[in-house]
Amino acid sequence: MRSPAIFFLFLGLIALGEPVSVTPILSIPQVPRYFEWVLGAIENAEEEILIMLSDCRRYVRPSKVNTLLDALAEAAGRGVQVKVLLERRDEIPPEEEAAFAYLEKNGIEVRWDDPESTLHAKLLVFDRTEVVLGSTPWTYNGLFESVQVDFAVRSPTATQTFRRFFGFLWEGRYRVEPRLGEAKAPALIPLPEFPEGEALHLEVAARLLEEAQKEIDLCLYMLRRYPWDSPVNRLTDALISAAARGVRVRVLLEGGESWMEPDFASDAREVATYLLLHGVEARFDPPGSTLHAKFLVVDGEDLLVSSANWAYYSLIKNVEAEVALLGTPALGSILADFFAALCAQARPLP
Repeated sequence: MRSPAIFFLFLGLIALGEPVSVTPILSIPQVPRYFEWVLGAIENAEEEILIMLSDCRRYVRPSKVNTLLDALAEAAGRGVQVKVLLERRDEIPPEEEAAFAYLEKNGIEVRWDDPESTLHAKLLVFDRTEVVLGSTPWTYNGLFESVQVDFAVRSPTATQTFRRFFGFLWEGRYRVEPRLGEAKAPALIPLPEFPEGEALHLEVAARLLEEAQKEIDLCLYMLRRYPWDSPVNRLTDALISAAARGVRVRVLLEGGESWMEPDFASDAREVATYLLLHGVEARFDPPGSTLHAKFLVVDGEDLLVSSANWAYYSLIKNVEAEVALLGTPALGSILADFFAALCAQARPLP
């Protein structure tokens, strides 16, 4: 059961004049940079590794995914404190059960999350100095057959925020109300998302869209619009309003693969058609790989990288982890170029 108490987490707005480094980890099926980065970080950890994942699997057949779990076991064996929090599903796949059992057997503290919530975050914290977050789960498809975007962030304030976020969830304290103040660029804003909390991602994303002047590039696995008065509709409204005032708005979505439910593809076509009819450039990624990244670039310098889809449960109900960066044109250029490369391979609506 969840604790009835309400806790408060104050989010520091980190001026980029203090020591902060942010490294984009951009993965495509041919180049699994996240896997390589995280494996190196685990092998170099000296004191502590904290992990929360929406999906973590260990395979019976030989798989490079198993290498990450083996590295965690080796880290625990050399004295690193390792804690892993995993999403508990109604029906847990055998590979997830195997991952949980393997970690537990090898001296790692591992827990399922609260069954009343959905843990969709992909968050790693190393030695109280580095946070890795974004869209990548620890599955074969996620690591080696998908387009993913994650950030490695070195910042004392961001690391402390996400360590506290992990600690609250680890202890079963889900009723936490983050407080977010006004941000002035350049800044980094850590955004830990609690279930039924303040919908920080939605609020920050909406502000960025509403203030856009020239260009919006949005890449998502899932974008939805609802026939009822959903707060998430504010985001599609903001995309359309931006296009109407002359901002170039480009949206790239996962269009569906053969192994996905048929409703996924039809829902994607519906929202993409709606956007197209209202002046937004909407396209689908090519079939054969999964576009699982979730990122936003506004005017080439304001960024949002996240685990969250733009759908009701993702933004209102789930546990998610994200970071916003304001006034960072160098990082914006990297993500904009990555987006352009993805768009060059994209396909129009069928």
